[in-house]
Amino acid sequence: MVEVKNIEVYGLEKAVNAINNSFNVGEINTSAPISEDSKKWKTAESLGKNMDAHQSHDAYLKGILVSFDIKGNGVFMPEFQRYHFQEIVMSQSTMHSMEKFMTSNYDPFTKYVDDETKEHIKKLYKEWNTLKLRTPSSDMSKDEIDDMRLETYYAFERLVHNLPRGFELWATVTSNYLQLKSQVIQRAKHKNIEDWGNFVEFCYSLPRFRELCGFTDAKWDIENIFPLKSKIGD
Repeated sequence: MVEVKNIEVYGLEKAVNAINNSFNVGEINTSAPISEDSKKWKTAESLGKNMDAHQSHDAYLKGILVSFDIKGNGVFMPEFQRYHFQEIVMSQSTMHSMEKFMTSNYDPFTKYVDDETKEHIKKLYKEWNTLKLRTPSSDMSKDEIDDMRLETYYAFERLVHNLPRGFELWATVTSNYLQLKSQVIQRAKHKNIEDWGNFVEFCYSLPRFRELCGFTDAKWDIENIFPLKSKIGD
């Protein structure tokens, strides 16, 4: 299921300092450090918790950048990838890494993939692997060689097109607090409790995220937006 690691946050104080840009004249300074008791944090919280779609007081949140590695599956990732400001830097490749997935001890499937499905995928992999190891003989015609290559191609396509949605891949992603705020709002109470619940927990772990984005009320606690999450087994 969804797992997030290698998290880095950039520009938090710079974005909060930038709030004053609207009221400054002449030179600006967004690199000044902010003390823990600074009124700037209260101002940032007040603006950041804005939930009115027609306003943009929380726009500074997009300046707080987040980089992370995330493991997602075919159920979660299509929903995750619809957000415009979320950039996938690089992701694991099904094509380039299929042999490693199929021959290592690493299990690329979620716990919900049936054993029968896994065995079918392994069978298709073996068929493709056997075909791709063949080498054309010197007496073969061009058409015969093309037919052999096409047979290998079709075998690979059968393999990748039969992969279940529970096939997991890692990706390196960059996002920002404004984008993550939108995701928490839109995915709260989502039917995919484990994946989106894990993702919201990751967001809540970011420095000052809940305070700056307006999620301090108890109604936004994980146990209230995903009440069954703690009861789901591994």
